[in-house]
Amino acid sequence: MRRSRGIAGFLILVLSIFNSIGQKKDEWDFQFPLGIEPVVSGSFGELRANHFHSGVDFATQGRIGLPVFAIDNGHISRIVISPVGYGKALYIEHSNGFTSVYAHLNDFAPKIESIITNLQYEKESFAIEQYFRPGEIVVKKGEVIAYSGNTGSSGGPHLHFEIRETEQQKPVNVHFFNLPVKDDVSPHIEAVCIYPLDDNSTVNGKNTPLYIPAVFSHGQFYLKGNPKINVSGNIGLGIETIDYFTGSWRRCGVYSIQLKVDGKDWFISKLDGFLFSQTRYLNSHIDYGMRQTNKRVIQKSYLDVNNLLDIYHVTSEKGKIKTQEGINNEIIYEVSDASGNTSLLKFILHGTTPPKNSVVPVSTAKRIISATKSHSVELEKFKVKFPANTFYYDVPESVKLKPNNGVGIGEHFVVMDPSVPVHNFFEISLPIPEPYRNQKGLVGARFNNANGLGYAGGKREGSMWVINTRETGTYCLSVDTIAPSLRIIQPPQNRNYSQRNAIKVEIKDNFSGVKDYKCTINGNWALFEYDPKNNLLTGYLSKLKIEKGVRYLLEIKVNDNAGNVQVLKTEFNF
Repeated sequence: MRRSRGIAGFLILVLSIFNSIGQKKDEWDFQFPLGIEPVVSGSFGELRANHFHSGVDFATQGRIGLPVFAIDNGHISRIVISPVGYGKALYIEHSNGFTSVYAHLNDFAPKIESIITNLQYEKESFAIEQYFRPGEIVVKKGEVIAYSGNTGSSGGPHLHFEIRETEQQKPVNVHFFNLPVKDDVSPHIEAVCIYPLDDNSTVNGKNTPLYIPAVFSHGQFYLKGNPKINVSGNIGLGIETIDYFTGSWRRCGVYSIQLKVDGKDWFISKLDGFLFSQTRYLNSHIDYGMRQTNKRVIQKSYLDVNNLLDIYHVTSEKGKIKTQEGINNEIIYEVSDASGNTSLLKFILHGTTPPKNSVVPVSTAKRIISATKSHSVELEKFKVKFPANTFYYDVPESVKLKPNNGVGIGEHFVVMDPSVPVHNFFEISLPIPEPYRNQKGLVGARFNNANGLGYAGGKREGSMWVINTRETGTYCLSVDTIAPSLRIIQPPQNRNYSQRNAIKVEIKDNFSGVKDYKCTINGNWALFEYDPKNNLLTGYLSKLKIEKGVRYLLEIKVNDNAGNVQVLKTEFNF
């Protein structure tokens, strides 16, 4: 039951701690971290790019600068400031074994801000990560610790909020903490996908997956058109489903997916929590290829050999259904959100005899890369080395050379299909053509979805260029000899900043990206904050350690990842 109490700005939450199967253990009263009515813009466990969402995003009415409150007594254990990721983030350790996390902050409360600013000057770095001992920075329940923002990789103003088990820093499902957010909307089932899991299996006579949309009628979901589904061999299932909160059209993730086969619990996934070391297994949890090719997010109800997520309850079949001729299998999907709202979908699989031509002929079969073994390929000095467990399942080897079509340097090296998900880093080696052996600004490049080149990094090793990556696709060499650009944004007359609160500088690079930067004032390091998504450097005058009525020389030096350097010098008054 949802409830809130207290005056505006002090909403009280009742925490129900759940174990791995969602059973209540204990309760924890704590204060909601914002002073506005909570609106969820991103739920726990949402399926993001290469990771599960580790917290809850609360919308901040499109604004930055809203007070953020400590949810309970504790001490600040960690502060991280980064131009990407969580941006400005603060961690509070509580005495009950949990840590609360507040991210994408604009700035911190004054007592905390001064400590961080001093550390940044001490380390001469905007980006820092600092741990604190118990007792160093004590906070009280309801104390203002920061102000909401849009820093890091945030796509708009909001507060990212987490609760973690302190010992392992494991995010747990915040939705079980009885958040004062109304949710009486059941998950929406959009479609199912039926997969033949080997060359001798079929779905409606074909050895390709079958995607079937779902429709809602009379309180339940059905497959559109009530199609007859004939299957043979080993079959896997997947479901496309999302959730909404009451009065909101923001697409959120579901909590649990339960698959029953002939009345038996066959495959269950529940997002009570997960370890950060496991979050990339999302790429095995979903049909990665489907997401890459047409943006559909199918959650698979069977396990790949290298899927080590611990969110599942499965039978020995690991979700795979061995169909039999003349035997029908009743399929029931039950999808739930963290509030207990549930949706059902039922259909039948009809076991049939596979067509005679369903077996892939041996002559056309490709060389297979084992998911559990290392594998390497060399083509005319182009090399790729896959360590063991690079892939989630056995995949066909697909490595070839393509002639240069006028883009990049040398031949193009095609390393697997971009729809193949990768878990661990692998190594690509490209031979450097003789005329480019001493070329400045040489870089590795990868073709992006728009068929243009994007920076892929790497380094020179003798006559080879070596790239460590987790991205399949087409690679080649390229050259970046253009230095980054720097431009003062709307400078005041005579560079007199006495009526401004900040010096703002546009910072851009055309290809390899900004590697690092250094700002000095009269030769002394100066704190400028970097926001790469807006191509912006900001020096807040209150943090620049300058005095009024003095003329200063600001110098900014920027390096890109190809070794190009740009320097801007300008005088200003304050």
